Parts: sequence; structure tokens; C-alpha cells
Amino acid sequence: MNDDEVKMKKQYIKKEDLARVKELDLLTYFKLYAPQELIRNGRNDYITRTHGSLHISNGLWCWWAKGIGGRNALKYLIEVEGKEFLEAALYLKNLLDHQPPEEIQPVSKSIYKFRLPRANLTNDIVKKYLINERKIDKEVVDYCINHYLMYEAAQDHSIVFIGFDHEQRAKFACIRSTNSNKKKDLPGSNKQYSFRIQNKESHILHVFEAPIDLLSYLTLEKQQHSEFGKDNYLSINGASIIGNSIENTSLPIALSDVLKNYEIHSIHLHLDDDKAGKDTTDKIIYHLKDQYEIFDDKITGYKDVNEYLIKKCFKEKDQFVK
Repeated sequence: MNDDEVKMKKQYIKKEDLARVKELDLLTYFKLYAPQELIRNGRNDYITRTHGSLHISNGLWCWWAKGIGGRNALKYLIEVEGKEFLEAALYLKNLLDHQPPEEIQPVSKSIYKFRLPRANLTNDIVKKYLINERKIDKEVVDYCINHYLMYEAAQDHSIVFIGFDHEQRAKFACIRSTNSNKKKDLPGSNKQYSFRIQNKESHILHVFEAPIDLLSYLTLEKQQHSEFGKDNYLSINGASIIGNSIENTSLPIALSDVLKNYEIHSIHLHLDDDKAGKDTTDKIIYHLKDQYEIFDDKITGYKDVNEYLIKKCFKEKDQFVK
């Protein structure tokens, strides 16, 4: 055993120091101790110069090239930089002892307190809107209401679509008016947990821009197979254009969360047939093509899945009348 090995063997870290080290998130680590590595990639997203596919967003990091991720800097040093556990822990302890951050906390916390709108006594207006105007199947609507995935707001009778974290706590909500085109995210919502329907028995994920498109696809599933909900379904809550370079883009944070926590083998993309939808599809394929089987299933010639469903229903009604 050489001198370095003897020295390392005698080293240890106290429990209280290890707890302090584990609280150091990766973004804070880079900002304080390696700012030259950090590249801003969006409002709440960063990448590093060394690892272009390593993204840091909303307090979490994920290295897409290797399919690993976490929150703190300790795990990063071990799994990405290849340091031994004790070596990494003592290294971070030394940094914190000599240059402690003013406050260590998860990043990108909203200044708004998340609070769901008061529910109406009934869901009658929401059900009428979705079934009659949007052509969503009644059983699909009832399923979402009964599982507290959506409800009718008391103030203006809008639809409140809810997203839950992994402990089944509501962390996201988007509002869709039933009498106008108004739609918005509830202040304080965390897009990481956007609207979704999960089936742990399936390894297939269907991705949509909006909850109503998701419900429309479930309706089409039911029309074709007399059942729905056999896979996993996610609304990423919008789309965005690529910009200057696809290499500098990032995945939708809700999709990142699902891929990290669900066992997914294949992804079906049902995004809108417009520039933002096509660009978002291209971005997802670019970042994930080497890790998953991906299908671009957008419906060409229609704005989105719901428009296709509505026109399909009207066409079938006209054929029936004739």
C-alpha cells in the first residue's frame, strides 16, 4: 500500500459534514466553484462546456448521454467525473469550509404560492364543453374527473387540469376557458409535473402539447379499440422553436421527468402540425434518438389532435345522415 492509499484509508467525513455536502446542488456548485463550465441554455436551463448533453434545470441535473441524473453536486462528481465517494465528499467539504455559499437551496423556485382554484359544486359545464364542443368521449371525461385530474373552477367555470408530483401532491395546473380561447398556467405551477396519465405496466409514452389533445387521443383510442389508457400519456404544456442551433436546445422538463422516473422504451410524438410543434419534435428526436425508439405521429393537415377528432366526428355524422 503506497502513502496515498494509507492517507486515504485514514480519512473519513463526519455525518454532519456529509449532510452539509449533500445539500449542495449542482448549479450552486458550478456558479461558485466552476463558473467557466456553466452555459445558460434557457431561462431555467443550463448545460456545461465539458458535457453538452448534461442539463441543469429546476434544481435537478440529467446527463442524457448516459441516462443518469440527480440533484446534488456529490452525485455529479461520483457518476460523471468518476471520483470515489470519500474523495468527492471531502473535496466538497473543503470547498464549503473555505468558500461557503450564502444560502444553499433548490433553484428556480417560483415567487408565487401554488394554490388550486376553488372547485365548482358540479362539473356540468366542463363536461358539456368537452363532450359537445371538443368531442371528447364521456367515459374519458368521467375518468379524469373521478381521478381528480381535472375539475370545473367555481369562479369562471374553466377547466383546471392538474399535474401531481411523485408523492401525488398537486404541483401544476393549467386553466382552459370553456367560453373563450383563454388558457394559462396557474401561478406557481411547476412544469416538471405537467398533466399526465400513467400506466406503470406499459413502456410506451405518448407526448402531446396540451391536455385536450391528450384527451382527444384517448377518445380516438377508445373509438378504435373500445378501451383507452393502456399506455403512458404526457402533455408537455406547449412547444417552442429551435432557434439558432439544435445542439443548444433542451428537452421539455416534463418529458425529462417522465423518462427519469418511468421505464419507457418507445416514445410517440403527437405534437401540432406547425413550426413550433415540428421544431419541438425535432429537438426531442435529436436528444433521444440513441436512447429510445421514437415515432413522429403528428397528424398532418390538421392543427392538432383535437382538430382532427372534431372533423372526424363531423365527417362520420354527415356520412351517417346520408
